[in-house]
Amino acid sequence: MDPLDVEGNININGKEELIATHREQLVEDEKKHEEPTLTRSQIRRFMWKVDAHVLPMLGLIYAISILDRINIGSAKVLGMQEDLNLGTQRYSIVLLIYFPGYALADVPSNWILTKIEPRWWLPFLTVAWGAVLTGMGFVHNWGILAFLRLLLGTLEGGILPGITFTIACWYSRGELHKRIAFAYGIGIIASGLAGILSFGLGSLGGKRGMNGWQWIFSIEGGATMAIGLIAPLFVPRFPDHTKWIKPDERVYLYNKLERDRGDYKTGKVGWSAFLHTSRDWTLWAQGTIYCFNVGTANAIGFFTPTIIKGLGYSGLEASLRSGYPFFAALGMIAITSYISDKYQKRAIICIFNSIVMITGFSIMRQGFSNHVRYFGIFLATMGVHSNTPALLAFNQSNVIDSAQRAVSSGILIGCGAIGGIIGSLIFRGQDAPTYGPGIYTTIGLTTYMVLGLIFMVWIYHKRNKAADRSGTDIAGVPGFRYAL
Repeated sequence: MDPLDVEGNININGKEELIATHREQLVEDEKKHEEPTLTRSQIRRFMWKVDAHVLPMLGLIYAISILDRINIGSAKVLGMQEDLNLGTQRYSIVLLIYFPGYALADVPSNWILTKIEPRWWLPFLTVAWGAVLTGMGFVHNWGILAFLRLLLGTLEGGILPGITFTIACWYSRGELHKRIAFAYGIGIIASGLAGILSFGLGSLGGKRGMNGWQWIFSIEGGATMAIGLIAPLFVPRFPDHTKWIKPDERVYLYNKLERDRGDYKTGKVGWSAFLHTSRDWTLWAQGTIYCFNVGTANAIGFFTPTIIKGLGYSGLEASLRSGYPFFAALGMIAITSYISDKYQKRAIICIFNSIVMITGFSIMRQGFSNHVRYFGIFLATMGVHSNTPALLAFNQSNVIDSAQRAVSSGILIGCGAIGGIIGSLIFRGQDAPTYGPGIYTTIGLTTYMVLGLIFMVWIYHKRNKAADRSGTDIAGVPGFRYAL
């Protein structure tokens, strides 16, 4: 008997409506596999629309996360060290304690992200860490400050892997590097402007009985919470849950993502995805490379003003000159990300960036003129910051299942947190003003990155060749090959 007639008294119209609905669903599923009817200009307009919905707020959230983690350096010189009785050792503890929470939060945060959507989870993290930062402006001893820095790292730990994964869900592998670079580039601008912003807020010192460092934390924390509260209006959902896409645009996006990696729908992170992804040794190899890149980036960020001051510039001039290389890095990020997406050369771009870094660190050594050494800082900064989005794109381009991509980005960026600890220890005070051991350490770390990337290219090339010879599909996705 027809299931629709089980009750015996179902009306014919109701039955016809159910049949019609079923047929419409079949037609819709079939249309998803048809070639889209969008013209080239319509595709271009659609991608601009996707960029406008996906990228700006994600980039802004990442930028303020950068500002809120590095403003402690300005707070230190604006009275925090004296008010909280911070010696050199205590300040180092306050810096380092940020990173354990950051490292441990990455994968669990992406697990939650796949459950409740980026538009709610990322703004929640933003409001939460903004509240913590505001609280840092009212502490009276260094122990509470250290505890709040631990919380800050735990809450910010989910931001970069969450942003990277969200962007990767919307774009094909050939479009990914430029979009990650856009969000990261806004963070670079924030790094360059951080000193100026802190100087302006610090000038409020003395008003309402608050010192300059307290104004930095309280104002920036309040602004962060305000941005987090409006962020749900602008942070995207996953593409399969988004309603503003027109039917023909959805067909185009579905086909593009299915052909590229075989997953339009966003999977949920579970134990099976975590165990399967974490067993892949190539992920951990990439993790060591990303760890050393982040370590080098943090070393440059923490100590560039000190190194420049050692070249003979005054404190204020050294602070200003430390920001210029960040803006030069923006140009290199734009160029390398464009080439990477156009030719699908991921690791090759990372190797090029690393060679630029090695060149920069090599001419920063004592024995070169101050102008040449300062140019070396430019090259090192350009290379290391171009490498961060490149390494993230390399990772996300070579993971197929969306749940596994969420785990992969979390693990990779968690490894980067370990690099943050390494970076804070590379340039030691006793090595001033030449910092020879620190410079040679960064050269060694970057050399490892080059060798590691060459090894990864060899491994992925072998896997691609094996798939070509046997005519098999990698991970069951027709035509998928690892991006080299």
